[in-house]
Amino acid sequence: MTSYLKLSAIENLFTGEPPKPKTWYEELEEKVCSSCPALTYQQRIGGCLSFMVIGFIISMGSTLRLIELVKGNPGPFAIMYTSGNLISICATCFLYGPWSQAKKMFAPTRAISTLIYIFFMCLTLFLAFYPGQIAFRVLLLILCIFAQFLALCWYTISFIPFARDLVLNCLREACCRSCKLDCCDEGSTTSDPFWA
Repeated sequence: MTSYLKLSAIENLFTGEPPKPKTWYEELEEKVCSSCPALTYQQRIGGCLSFMVIGFIISMGSTLRLIELVKGNPGPFAIMYTSGNLISICATCFLYGPWSQAKKMFAPTRAISTLIYIFFMCLTLFLAFYPGQIAFRVLLLILCIFAQFLALCWYTISFIPFARDLVLNCLREACCRSCKLDCCDEGSTTSDPFWA
């Protein structure tokens, strides 16, 4: 395994200054990168596709557990669905690396959808494993799973240029047509900056 010196370490060699202490995330990145072997581009693509397929199969396989969910045993469904989603997210770590993937997930354009996704994933597991009685537990679980799916879709399309704008425009158009609002007229413009 080849090691490399960072630019700051090379500069310190010439200036004679002691090296700066590493931050916690630099140490974590170094540990993760040293434990993962260097992969070729083909191996990264293969790993990414394999994890995506496995995650999708597990998530879709969780639908076979819906009967147990309705009968009052939500554990198997919640575990399979959530673990399938986590495996699918880990697939992109093959392409970018874990640290780079974490930075992309919490970039300003994706942070809200990432936090919503994580929140509903945790809420799904909480609702599934809370030992006490929860009114409408099955309905709440289904709503959490639906919210997870929407947040994941919104997160995914953030990687496609102008995809979010296209989706918002399509939703606005569908809403205007179904409600027969004036915003659908050819000559009218909306003053709402959200739709601008």
